[in-house]
Amino acid sequence: MASAARASAIVRQAIEEQGSAGMVFAAAPSQNEFLAGLLADRSIDWPRVTAFHLDEYAGIPATHPASFRRFLRDRLMDHVPLAAFHELAGDAADLEAECRRYEQLLAAQPSVMAALGIGENGHLAFIDPGECDFEDPHDVRIVTLDEICRMQQVHDGGFDRLTDVPRRALSLTIPFFLRTPHAVISVPGESKRQAVLAALTGPIEDSCPASVLRRHPNATLFLDGESAALLEVAVSPPR
Repeated sequence: MASAARASAIVRQAIEEQGSAGMVFAAAPSQNEFLAGLLADRSIDWPRVTAFHLDEYAGIPATHPASFRRFLRDRLMDHVPLAAFHELAGDAADLEAECRRYEQLLAAQPSVMAALGIGENGHLAFIDPGECDFEDPHDVRIVTLDEICRMQQVHDGGFDRLTDVPRRALSLTIPFFLRTPHAVISVPGESKRQAVLAALTGPIEDSCPASVLRRHPNATLFLDGESAALLEVAVSPPR
């Protein structure tokens, strides 16, 4: 997959120049092909890679079927010899302390790349429109999920019903993504059409958090025919 090849090149260059690399991973069905591509890539020196993830539901353990820690372990982390995979513990007794702990880990191994998706409401990680702050002073914080985001978790198969989806989560923030040298964004599927259109052609504002990616100096967006369909209409010349 093209997004995995791009990520691999970024990480290999960072290891060659710096001796190690940090990577931040999204966890969602939109990332399945990306993660599979990395798993199949034999050119990455995984023992020199420290992995993090974007977000986690509040109150659920790593063993929960919908846990993003579990998602990433099942698809990649348990199958490659990483230097470390630092998990964001959504079930920590003190969530504020967990946010600060994770910020310290992120600072200790700066990430060269963030693998991102775009939510149906335009969110990045779990930064929904109502939680978006382009000047957020924290790199990790507690957020409240809106109904569109929570319903997407049902659509993605993590939960059977909206009432089962946690209302809070821990999430990395927009300023952290903008400071990370590279972003690789994988956004397949028809359900992401409107969000992609808003992110690329609408105003850069907190009503569509993903729109801020247009300010990132090294962001690469990978779409498929379904997610890009409205863009084709938007840029088609009149007849």
